Amino acid sequence: MTPKQKYLFDLRGYLHLENVLSPEELGNTQAAIERLVQATSDELPPGISRGGEGFSNGFSADKSLEALTLHPATWPIIKELTWNKPRFNRGSLVVNTHERQEMTPLHCAGEGFRWTRRYGVRDDQIFTNDVVAFFYFTDVYPGDGGLVVLPGSHKREFARPENLFFPEPDNPDAPLHPALVNVTPKAGDVVIITELLTHGVLVWKPTDRDRRFLILRYKTQFFQDERGIREVFPPEVMERLSPETKALAAYGPEWEEKDLVKQDTVTLT
Repeated sequence: MTPKQKYLFDLRGYLHLENVLSPEELGNTQAAIERLVQATSDELPPGISRGGEGFSNGFSADKSLEALTLHPATWPIIKELTWNKPRFNRGSLVVNTHERQEMTPLHCAGEGFRWTRRYGVRDDQIFTNDVVAFFYFTDVYPGDGGLVVLPGSHKREFARPENLFFPEPDNPDAPLHPALVNVTPKAGDVVIITELLTHGVLVWKPTDRDRRFLILRYKTQFFQDERGIREVFPPEVMERLSPETKALAAYGPEWEEKDLVKQDTVTLT
């Protein structure tokens, strides 16, 4: 991470990286997503299911999407934030439309379970054991809705009072509290956050276009959540993943470094 990226991530709890995807990468991923959107339930790849506003395990629908788990623009950042102990945990595709008129309330991984999530700085290096990368495939403009964050909240020490920033949670047209930021990425951009950052999703307002993005979740390789250590992907998904992605998704002890992590760039085989 550059000094500027470190400063902004530590200050705000998120980074907005612009123009990460090349025109070819963006075109290939957009085409793969459109095929998934148009597919019937019987035509979906094994292990991918349609539910809510997206597709579970949608990252595995096409190699162009799977490759984003190790994208050269985000891979060094994921490694650094996890102190070279990353584990790919989940990957889902979201297709957000105006048909859903309820916002996703503000939340964060630390609420109620703060002792399992960590954020800190030592020897000029940030550490967090729960990271999320959002890859965007369509444009978001001010006023559209979408991702909203509370900058700096990843360092909070007190519980957030209910409805503090949304006194009218059922009113999608209510003015946004000045402490909140509605992040508006463009197609090809990436937003990286620590899950300790308080965030939510505003109602998507455009009726002529949707919001398409991939959620890629990373933890440290030794992190154990309530499910314990086990494979998080169904066997049929694991079967089609490249060896590099399987290695990234594997658990490991705290004192070992994966061979994958020693590579500056990784190409799927």
